[in-house]
Amino acid sequence: MTPPVLQLFRRLTSVPTAPFYEAAVARAVRAWLRGRLGRRVRVRRLRGGLMVLYRGGGAGPALVLAAHMDHPGFHLRAVTRRGARAVLQGGHPKELLGGCAVEAFPARPRDNRPAARGVLGPPPVEGGGFALSWTEPPRPGARLAFGVLALTPYELRRGWLASRSIDDLLGCAIALETLRRAVAARARTNLTVFLHRAEEVGFVGALDFARRGLAAPGDSILSIEASRSLPGARPGRGPVIRLGDKAALFDANLVALLDQAALALRKKRLPVQRRRLTGGTCEATAYQSFGYEAAGVALPLVNYHNGIGARRIAPEMVRAADALGCVELLLEAARLFPAAPLRGAWRRRLELRHRRGARRL
Repeated sequence: MTPPVLQLFRRLTSVPTAPFYEAAVARAVRAWLRGRLGRRVRVRRLRGGLMVLYRGGGAGPALVLAAHMDHPGFHLRAVTRRGARAVLQGGHPKELLGGCAVEAFPARPRDNRPAARGVLGPPPVEGGGFALSWTEPPRPGARLAFGVLALTPYELRRGWLASRSIDDLLGCAIALETLRRAVAARARTNLTVFLHRAEEVGFVGALDFARRGLAAPGDSILSIEASRSLPGARPGRGPVIRLGDKAALFDANLVALLDQAALALRKKRLPVQRRRLTGGTCEATAYQSFGYEAAGVALPLVNYHNGIGARRIAPEMVRAADALGCVELLLEAARLFPAAPLRGAWRRRLELRHRRGARRL
């Protein structure tokens, strides 16, 4: 039987996504939440994404699991019966894209059936768009908004999970499955899930959440990503506790919580890796830059962004077991969180001490 986290990932990949065109994925998430968690969680629809709250620990800080609902894609401009201009959004390897097949969609697609298909021309000069020539033109009146590479949405074979958009729809599925498991166990912890928009073009949704203060000052934020495989972070050897990214090192106390959770997993013979992943920058750095306590976990990924470091465009791939292990790691971290000496706990103690002593100043 397919594990629940992979079933959910398949559901999320049943619709396409691109930066600023995450509406279909968000709709699938909300439908899943209604069916699986109902009123046991609170859902907020925000311009920067979705926020899901579970409060099993009463007053106090929450552990925030953050992922993003977009993947690199193309915004379509100057659409005609012959083709369109496809403006790359995000980090597909531009030098490999010429001649690749693209599927085109309206802004709010219902499923993976494209409204048109085409082929990309040679890479454009800096700042320009690809010429997209239709092989199957749109019907008259069709309003096309974005395109994605014509790659498999979901394939599970011999322990490998392949998809055009593992980064970061699998992170979304992992965060939501961790939440479901915590709610089902009536865990005495506070857990929040942030599912951001437009991460691939500069953390736009995450920065909107951070600037609006949607996480409390005492909350601890964990970014969940699929990141480029590196020495010491190989597929099949478990999820990676991310010590930092290309831009920054992460919070040592929050990393210590993940280390403690990993110790419990090792007793169950579930492997966990530990490394600074410098293949890119993740949302933990965005939150940390705004003063939050932040760290991350990641799945080692082959064909990052569908081809970085490769010779041709292909689906992204991870080992399915690493995704299952990541859910277990985050569940254990959520269980340990209320007693962990993290910023939120210290803040509450120090605020109490201030209230008692401030009148004497």
